Amino acid sequence: MLRDFIESDIADRLRWETINTEWKQWDAPWEHEGAGSFDVRIYARNVRRKINKNKNSNRLRDVMQICVNDEKKSHIGWLSFYYTDKNFNYSRFGKNLTIGISIPELGARHKGYATEAWSLYIDYLQKNGVKEIYTQTWSGNFRVIGLMKKLGFVERLRKKNIRFVRGFYYDGLTFILRK
Repeated sequence: MLRDFIESDIADRLRWETINTEWKQWDAPWEHEGAGSFDVRIYARNVRRKINKNKNSNRLRDVMQICVNDEKKSHIGWLSFYYTDKNFNYSRFGKNLTIGISIPELGARHKGYATEAWSLYIDYLQKNGVKEIYTQTWSGNFRVIGLMKKLGFVERLRKKNIRFVRGFYYDGLTFILRK
């Protein structure tokens, strides 16, 4: 199940950013290596502002929370999109809508939730007029590459040895949805 971020999600996100941080080894790890300290108060304040601002149901959701469709509606992660330019580099003014997923909750992995969540998000984006959907990762993230291929993504661009992760160079990969 996908939904907007709500007040009770703040505690989960703070735990994932400060205590249960294993997910950062896979989700763009080069962004986390050597990163400064995470300011809990600033994060919580900024999120509360966004919660109030994001109540407009007519806008395309650039972030959606992933919840298990159980009695507790357990919050396990999020999906988001950003834009890339013609060279597939991040750009606020790019034209290529590029999606990503994070499931920090270890106990929620390998249960099909990522497949279901990405399928729902892709369907949502397409129903809202998005024609092309891209995604990106690095060549060492075998699990997400398998998920991308399972969902119908095909490799569109490979940038050799641009990601340095845990002492090794990896390729940067961009995929496009072909289903």
